[in-house]
Amino acid sequence: MNWKALWSRLLLPVFLIFFAGLPTANAQVSASMRGVVADPSGAPVPAATVEAKNVETGAIRDAVTDDAGLYLVLSLPVGEYEVRATKSGFQEAIRTGIRLVVGQEAIVDLKLQVTSIKAEVRVSGDVPIVGTTTKDISGLVGEQQVKDLPLNGRSFDLLVTLNPGVVNFTWEKVGGTGISNSTTGNNFAVSGNRPQQNLFLLNGVEYTGAAENNMQPGGTSGMLLGVDAVREFNIQRDSYGAEYGKRPGGQVVIVTQSGTNRLHGSAFEFLRNNAFDAPNFFDQGGPPPFQRNQFGLSAGGPIRLDKTFVFSNYEGFRQHLHQTSAAFVPDLEARANAAPSVQPLLNLWPTPSPTDPDFPGACTAPLVCGIAEVFSSPLQTIREDFGTVRVDHVFSPRDSFSGVYTIDDGDDFTETPLDPLSSDVVTLRQQVLTLEETHVFSPALLNSARFGFSRAGYFFTGQPTPGTPAASVPGFLLGHPVGAVVVGGSTASNPQAQVGLAGSNNGSNLAIHRNLFTLEDRVTLTRGRHQLDFGLWLQRFQSNENIALSQFGQATFTSLQTFLQGNISSFLFDPSPTEMNWRSLFTAWYAQDVIRLSPRLTLSLGFRAESSTGWNEAHRTSVVPCSRTTTPDFFRSLASALPGARSVRRPSFAPPSVCTTICKTPSAIAPTRTLPLIPRTALPQPWPHCHWIRRVPFPRAPSWFPAVSIPT
Repeated sequence: MNWKALWSRLLLPVFLIFFAGLPTANAQVSASMRGVVADPSGAPVPAATVEAKNVETGAIRDAVTDDAGLYLVLSLPVGEYEVRATKSGFQEAIRTGIRLVVGQEAIVDLKLQVTSIKAEVRVSGDVPIVGTTTKDISGLVGEQQVKDLPLNGRSFDLLVTLNPGVVNFTWEKVGGTGISNSTTGNNFAVSGNRPQQNLFLLNGVEYTGAAENNMQPGGTSGMLLGVDAVREFNIQRDSYGAEYGKRPGGQVVIVTQSGTNRLHGSAFEFLRNNAFDAPNFFDQGGPPPFQRNQFGLSAGGPIRLDKTFVFSNYEGFRQHLHQTSAAFVPDLEARANAAPSVQPLLNLWPTPSPTDPDFPGACTAPLVCGIAEVFSSPLQTIREDFGTVRVDHVFSPRDSFSGVYTIDDGDDFTETPLDPLSSDVVTLRQQVLTLEETHVFSPALLNSARFGFSRAGYFFTGQPTPGTPAASVPGFLLGHPVGAVVVGGSTASNPQAQVGLAGSNNGSNLAIHRNLFTLEDRVTLTRGRHQLDFGLWLQRFQSNENIALSQFGQATFTSLQTFLQGNISSFLFDPSPTEMNWRSLFTAWYAQDVIRLSPRLTLSLGFRAESSTGWNEAHRTSVVPCSRTTTPDFFRSLASALPGARSVRRPSFAPPSVCTTICKTPSAIAPTRTLPLIPRTALPQPWPHCHWIRRVPFPRAPSWFPAVSIPT
């Protein structure tokens, strides 16, 4: 096959069509400016000096027009600018009031009047934010929108839905604030992509969150705080430039506020309570108590005029919310007819009163039982603190530096509405550090280097609500709180059930600590009509996580009747959860050429290559779970571990075994294989370099543990 002919006839035209119209190459968190300097007749003025001055900081960048009168100033910090064009024999032209936004390439044309007298022509007026060189400037959420539009909870990411193709479906996630262990922040679909495919960039560095599944940023309040710290942000979607990558969804580029030559600041407090709330259908009496306080302050200014600037911001979030709860629990008849072995477990649900709604007939004769509906308003308390510090320094017109540190720390305690005697606890801390230096070698050659560090620490667990009868119920496993109790549901983790899920959340004792070290360097070169952009991006990924389910155990009963009779259908637990220490190195390089064919046509050609070293365990350790077993020895062991068991027979299902392997293999992840193992069994090594670990026997359950009757 003639690859050269195939490239020229087929692939090259497709390549050109695909990349035509892509955004021009700019630094991810900055803007640029270009235009034409002409005389009164419209003829270009070559060799004119164009000076762009940041009105807020006094920083100056200059450029020289080419033979066509064109100039280009790259990598300008967002803010207000004044542009000045000068040349001998012409009046000086000045244009003021130009506000650059993130990702914008502003077109500022200037006209020079011929004169022999030194004079200046000053024109005031902003440039329109119109996407003449990029399709995605429409994704901009500007400073005025961020500051002035009302936001419930002051979560600025809610403004992303101002753009077409963005859908907020946070309300569809399983569980709510403080209850879901799969995600903490808001969930957005950008152009149909999943939330996990979006990437948030805070001053050019990945802003990572932490949870069991979704790593989007967001605090324990479910909000993305920092309205006063954010200057503006832009959503790059669909076809964006080669400098963006890692994920195929939306790229949310966030720029923080910076200090200026003028002192500026603010202080605020927002209060929301239930004074004007209306009760819903399930509220008993008036609306449940609710109080939310959001308070903070920000300040910025110069440390040294025209040289060094600082900005800082703090925001606090405090919430005490009594939620609406309509919990389904065993009724009074069910409690009276329960077997003695399960009586302690009944303390995991609220005791209904005789006046609560009752639904009898949940059991068949001769057992009499029903399900009651108990109304209450369980308490949720949230604390979250957000802070940002930014320092900018201008060494010279050719060198500038910025450093930004952001932290969000919070915790949450929620009594679950499905069972107020069961609570969930969340702690979360997110941190981002950005260091960036920009050096201008010449008006046509510029280099930007950036180092970033992102960290997110997350912990989620369930527990019986302190101070309630549930807190006195012993755990299934020694050293742990009582696990999950499912009555009338499947054996899945935390399933829908006949009565409210009781005990501790089956996804308890989950811990994740993620570290991202990012290094990026970008070189931009201008040659005539060509703007060449080359970049290298490296990211060291670390994730230390223990997210094994069923660490406290989950006992499942097929119905309320079998529960009251003490007949357990399955008991699921992880006897030895292992922390995994994942490591990877992500790399990317890209090249892009922006060709200005005419004032009305720009062609962008870009290429980006990404690679990774895969998912590697730091200690070359991989956990391979043993298969479930149905051997009689297993059930004899189970019967000996559960005092009071009436009968243990060979079941039709396979309960989990209690052994794992610790494999040290040459590959990144040990091969997966299931083996018919039973507890207290050691086998020869099935693979080289693998060591089988014998686990301890089944822990003895308390004397009140329900009798086990497993059908054949």
